[in-house]
Amino acid sequence: MSQIIEQGGYIPPPVRTSSSFSIDKDKLIKGIFRISTFLTAPSSVEDILGKILDEVVDSMGFDRGIILLLDESRENLVTRVVKNYSDEEAKRAYSVHLNLKKHDSFETRVAKTGTYIALEDSEKDPRTTETDRKISAFYKRGSTFYAPLKIEDDVIGIIAVWTKEKTRFLPNEIDIVLTFANQVSIIIHITHLFELNREKIEQLLILQEAVSDLNSTYSIERIHEILIRSALQIGKAEKALIYFLDIEKNRVFINDGERGFIDDKNEYGARIESTIIPRALDSDAITIQGPDEEEGNAVPLFEGHRSEVAIPLKVKDRFKGVLLLGMRNGVYSQGQINVLDILVNNAATSYDNAIMHSMLSFEAKSLKTEVEKLKEREDILLGFHNILGKSKKMVGIFHVIEEVAKHDTNILIQGESGTGKELVSRAIHRQSLRNQKRFVDVNCAAIPGTLLESELFGYEAGAFTDARKRKIGLLEYASGGTLFLDEIGDMSPPLQAKFLRMLEDGYIRRLGGNESISVDVRFIFATNRDLSRMVAEGSFREDLFYRISVVPIILPPLRERGDDLVLLARNYVEEFNRKFNKKVKGIAKEAEEILRRYSWPGNVRELKNIIERIMILRDVGRYITPENIPSEIKSSAVQDHVARVDELLPLTSSTERIDYKLAVEKLTGRIRERILTRALELSGGNKTKAAHLLSISRYALIRELKKVGKEGESGT
Repeated sequence: MSQIIEQGGYIPPPVRTSSSFSIDKDKLIKGIFRISTFLTAPSSVEDILGKILDEVVDSMGFDRGIILLLDESRENLVTRVVKNYSDEEAKRAYSVHLNLKKHDSFETRVAKTGTYIALEDSEKDPRTTETDRKISAFYKRGSTFYAPLKIEDDVIGIIAVWTKEKTRFLPNEIDIVLTFANQVSIIIHITHLFELNREKIEQLLILQEAVSDLNSTYSIERIHEILIRSALQIGKAEKALIYFLDIEKNRVFINDGERGFIDDKNEYGARIESTIIPRALDSDAITIQGPDEEEGNAVPLFEGHRSEVAIPLKVKDRFKGVLLLGMRNGVYSQGQINVLDILVNNAATSYDNAIMHSMLSFEAKSLKTEVEKLKEREDILLGFHNILGKSKKMVGIFHVIEEVAKHDTNILIQGESGTGKELVSRAIHRQSLRNQKRFVDVNCAAIPGTLLESELFGYEAGAFTDARKRKIGLLEYASGGTLFLDEIGDMSPPLQAKFLRMLEDGYIRRLGGNESISVDVRFIFATNRDLSRMVAEGSFREDLFYRISVVPIILPPLRERGDDLVLLARNYVEEFNRKFNKKVKGIAKEAEEILRRYSWPGNVRELKNIIERIMILRDVGRYITPENIPSEIKSSAVQDHVARVDELLPLTSSTERIDYKLAVEKLTGRIRERILTRALELSGGNKTKAAHLLSISRYALIRELKKVGKEGESGT
């Protein structure tokens, strides 16, 4: 393929000797096919235009060619690529733009009318204008063919090809040339769309990163840096300036991309008065000045950068500002201006936030700010049916509760002692359609086997000694509502068989009775034991296990719930303040860290008991400090600072097996969580700073936080 401007000078085109124009149809068809493949390989618009012009000239037997496309204003034909031009000819072609209104030439007529023009003698054709004579005299053309490039009736440019020798264009050959031009138009149009979309995507990615960076800082200097850098990239400009006027103090602040300063010495003042900045300030609207606008218009702020756009910065009532961009050549597209406007609006919001943050920081030196108080109240209200929690695992549990509550499916809640199994069962009942009926809870471990049977199924008078009158069982009593059977693993094998029969048939028979009674109950089961292991050992019926565990819900232990621990501890402090008439304001950071490091084998129940003990027995001041925490918690917390491998390897005999990959995953997960938590603590919850401490990007930090269930927690 020949280059747009030939390297090393002019390459002579092939000499035509025929006086009639002739097209090799086979060669033409191959050329059309090759053109259609240009879109498959990623290239710039200029590269594809060059390849297209090569195919047109070579496949159709012309000597030279040029493609001109309308600019964004649709007022000028701009040379985009040439074929077989000398360096001097190419330079002239690229420097001269043909204006559709000012220049009358064959090129502009084809662009305006959308019809082709064929000249057998370019120099003597009577339709030739003065502009054409200048072009013809320079290029010394013989025969020329001008074809419009258009999509339906919309002209996007023209293609002109010619031969040095004068030739004739036959009607059927003209049709072929126009067909070729239509194919070329489609390819150019699609390529141009791809290019525009690629630019839009690049602009949006720059905008996305800028908005994220703006939202993570309260530093005015950092906001300036982000705004100028991103605006230059989006607008493809070379110069930028931020202008701020403090109306109350009548003081001007300037940032020109290199430094920020108060313009007391009027360094920029006189120059700015004659630019488009005052116009943008007064009108409070985006102001644009193109590179070709003449006298009577504003003077460019930066010498040689005639294409400018000024976008107002709306920051509070006290300040008025403008972002100005300048570039040497080209114009700003409407798409660029729209994205720049969004960027500036976000920057203005960041200015507002920075000002507000400065005011709040000043107040926070002596008082806890109202924002912090609201945050604590928000944490307390983040619960779900009296279950507090905002960690990823608990939010997932809340979603499961909402879904399963809609159905009468049997549910098995599993978890360590004190994780809140009964609370979850009550939440499911309150969320269900049975919430107006009874919720009956039974602890299977607290009632002996024979007594448990009579409690569940009831009995008739005389069924056994002391059975003086009929008693309704809990299965009947809970009719229409929900029956919660806690510690189902402690149910005796004979009772398991009877209970299974009831689940399958939907009927019960009281002890000593003959009547079959229909049961309409929603069952929720809970256990802190490993029922799968009990099934393998033969102490729990396999068929009953499958009947009760249609939907299993596994509650995480407190040590795996991240900052839920602190949220719960603060809530219990408030609860016991009310109960014991105390005024403890919270928990000191050092004390919170000790609580975090403790493994909490008793989970939430143990945490509540510890806080209650501290509030009763300890001389607590305004805050709970490390000195107030029981010594056994502090000593155990030191030991638990590093995850105990024994907890992850529950091997108790040579016949048991563990899931090696799962054990390793849990161990590495806890280490990862501790590293991330520590980084966030050291950075005050600022994710950008935390990522810097870990030598990773902010997005990588967010991904890692998601893996350990902390993505929804506080931080910026």
